[in-house]
Amino acid sequence: MEASEIRRAIEKLDSLSTIPVVLTQIIRATNDPDASPEDLYNIINRDPAIAARVLKMANSPIFGHSGKIGEIEQAIILLGYDRIRNIAVNISVVSMFSRKGDRNLRNFWAHSFEVAFIAAYIAEGATIVNSQVAFLAGLLHDVGRLIFYKLYRDQYRLILGTDDLLEKETNIFGCDHAEAGSWFAKKTKLPMEQVLAIQYHHAPSQAKDFTDIVAVVSLAEALSRRYSPKIEDDGIWTGDHDAILLELGLTNEDLEEIGEKLGQEVLEIQSFLELL
Repeated sequence: MEASEIRRAIEKLDSLSTIPVVLTQIIRATNDPDASPEDLYNIINRDPAIAARVLKMANSPIFGHSGKIGEIEQAIILLGYDRIRNIAVNISVVSMFSRKGDRNLRNFWAHSFEVAFIAAYIAEGATIVNSQVAFLAGLLHDVGRLIFYKLYRDQYRLILGTDDLLEKETNIFGCDHAEAGSWFAKKTKLPMEQVLAIQYHHAPSQAKDFTDIVAVVSLAEALSRRYSPKIEDDGIWTGDHDAILLELGLTNEDLEEIGEKLGQEVLEIQSFLELL
């Protein structure tokens, strides 16, 4: 199989209505410094699923307003643009790559959310990138694997859980999931920092731009195997990760604290997985 076939398959995803117009509009609005809360409200109000999720998140005990937020406008002001964008992407991407009762997908999303939370914690501690940006990049880092699984499920299941996954993907599909995921991210019009975090999360030293977010996501995936090992993990520890730890000044105590925080997010992750 040639990589060009994968690219054509990704191009066709639009014609199958798997990339909602509302998601693209939300991403554009939340990246526009001139967009107003009213602009965002008018977009969100067109999609009942996203509107309901925004309200649910706004009423989460995490924000101390449980049951008190009843209007989308209030929720937008409370949550802020970054979280609104994350919620929209969560719903849209999970929905387009979901299949009821598929254990592989459920475990995959558990892994993706764990990487997202770890990336956000690293960003907060190292203060190099916005934690919400890191969360979204972590959530989508393996979207290329979802593409392979969606389009070529039987073939892909045969190589899941192998440490030479990237090599096997390239042999079968002509590209690995990091490259395929970056094509999807570009098509979905995600910010370039997200595209590059997806593209280089297995080879952070190769990134030339947005190197901070790439490093955070790559380290988060490598750490996910330490904190919560699963067959879906593909984050092999390399010398790049030793260099990232040194550059960020993270100690063993810092890593232990991140692991403890992740353990406290189990219920939040399960809440997101209700979408499957």
